[in-house]
Amino acid sequence: MDAALRALNRLVADGVIEDYAIGGAIGASFYLPAMQTEDIDVFVFLPPSSGPLVTLTPVYEALKSLGGEVEREYVRFGPWPVQILTDASPLIAEAIREAIDVDYEEVPTRVFRAEHLCAIALQTGRNKDYARAILFVEQNEVDLEALSALASRYHLADRLERVLNAARSGRGDWPK
Repeated sequence: MDAALRALNRLVADGVIEDYAIGGAIGASFYLPAMQTEDIDVFVFLPPSSGPLVTLTPVYEALKSLGGEVEREYVRFGPWPVQILTDASPLIAEAIREAIDVDYEEVPTRVFRAEHLCAIALQTGRNKDYARAILFVEQNEVDLEALSALASRYHLADRLERVLNAARSGRGDWPK
C-alpha cells in the first residue's frame, strides 16, 4: 500500500490533484480491526477545470507514470487496487477537507475522520456500511456528538438513531 500512498502524495505535489483522503474499509482500519476489502478508496479534490465535464484521465495517466497498472476502474500498485473517487457530495467534500494526517509505514497520508466514515456509511446505506458504523459506536471510536451533528446536517439522523439502537441492543439488527 505504501507505493500507492507515495504515488498519491506525488500527485498532490505535482498539482494533478489538490488533495486526497482514504475512506472506505481501509480508512476504517485506521480505527477498527482490519476488515476484508478488495481496494483502497481514495477520494480526491481535482484542480478547477475550464469545462463542465469532470475527467479522471489525468489522474489515471499520472498514476500509470508512477508505476500503477490500470485495470478497469482501478489503478493497481502491487496487490492493492486503488479506486479514485471525486468529492461527489457535500459530505464527501467535507470529509476530504477535514481528514486527518497519519503515517502508514512511515508514509504520510490522509484518512477520513471516524465521524465522516460513519456518516458516509449511513448515507451509502448497505448492510456492511451499517455494520461498520455500529462497530465504530460499540468500540467507542467515534465522537457521538460530532457524528450527531454530521447526521443532522446531512439528513441522516433517523439512520443514526437506528444504528445507535442496534449498537445499544447488542443484537446486530441492522437498520433497513
